[in-house]
Amino acid sequence: MNLEQFGQIGLFGLEALLVGLLMLTFFRLRYRFGLALLYVTLGGFQFSQTLLATTVSVEVLPGIFISPGSAILFSASIFTFLLVYIREDASEARSLIYGIVAANLSLAVIFSLVNVQSASPLAMVQAMPGESTAFQDLSIFLIGTVVLALDVVLTIVIYEFVARLLKRLLFLRIFITLAIVLAVDTFAFLTIAFYGEPFYAQAVTAGLVGKTAAAVVYAALLAGFLQLFEDRSDSLAGSAGEHLRDVFAIMTYRERYDLLREELARDAMTGLYNRGFFDQNLQKELDRAARIGHETSLLLIDIDHFKRVNDELGHQAGDKIIRLLADTIRNTFRHSDLPCRYGGEEFAVIMPDAGMSIAERQAHRLRSNLAEAVADAPRPVTITVGIASFPGDAQEASELLALADKRLYAGKHAGRNRIVGQPRQETDTPS
Repeated sequence: MNLEQFGQIGLFGLEALLVGLLMLTFFRLRYRFGLALLYVTLGGFQFSQTLLATTVSVEVLPGIFISPGSAILFSASIFTFLLVYIREDASEARSLIYGIVAANLSLAVIFSLVNVQSASPLAMVQAMPGESTAFQDLSIFLIGTVVLALDVVLTIVIYEFVARLLKRLLFLRIFITLAIVLAVDTFAFLTIAFYGEPFYAQAVTAGLVGKTAAAVVYAALLAGFLQLFEDRSDSLAGSAGEHLRDVFAIMTYRERYDLLREELARDAMTGLYNRGFFDQNLQKELDRAARIGHETSLLLIDIDHFKRVNDELGHQAGDKIIRLLADTIRNTFRHSDLPCRYGGEEFAVIMPDAGMSIAERQAHRLRSNLAEAVADAPRPVTITVGIASFPGDAQEASELLALADKRLYAGKHAGRNRIVGQPRQETDTPS
């Protein structure tokens, strides 16, 4: 390997880094601009990757010619799909792949018509990408589109399978998924389109080398991005603050819909999320935690002797205490946590990316902060908290909720004013 080849390898790495950072930046800006930036850019990649894959290749190792279109841009399409699938949901990922397939099919039809047109004696063709095989043969476009659709299904299947085996090794899960999908794509596309051609074996080898190297870069970028930047603090797209910062500051129909949906998810008395929101989102949070190998904790919080408060001080005083506890919960927990009014005097807090120790620490802070807030109250107000964590305590939402509820009532039976988390602490001393 000579110095020039080292330089070309460095350029390929820089290209992958820049493309990956560009897509992550556009994704990060989705609450300000939506996903249009990401989708339009990815659609543009479809033309560029086809053009570059059939016109430009660079020898990085003896006999190994890698194309930036195939290794960098196509791999970026799978990388972006995996990002959207992990961080958003299956429906959004489905919309993305529909767009990519539509872009490929549109290009196939347009260039087929242009090729027919350019064959006319009236046409004056000076310079156009029609000299490349892909733009002259509609079947190559169609093969690529079909294989891409299979790649998407394979990406989901492999990632979900690997995620169950490697719960905490996020980089490895992403890399294995990308590497396998890109390898299968290389074999499938080249075998269907070019098997028997003299360059077939060389093209397969080059594709495997280039795409595997790209998978390393993209996996590192995606794992770092998910762990460093994508907590749940910005997960509630459609909040009023986000919409006021929209580039056009216009209350569009979609924004009004999102605001209405946000309002319907709130408890009228406390402003916290309501029971319906809790029921819909607990399992979603556990699924997300499973995909990226994080922990999630659930806290159930109940006001001790609340019936006595209503009987002795009246229902208005009881409502005031409920609102006071809600405000204390809101001010105590992280912005990324999801506090809900579970029912009556009972509250629930979903804590993404938090294990038992973090949840217990926050519960103690809550109890301390509440004690300060009610210091001048006519009668003592205390709480009992039951905590359960995923995946250590339970794997499903119903199991996690049942265990947190069991620990809550264990604290009640042990004297109230307690935090019950780890089994060894289920008789936590009252403060």
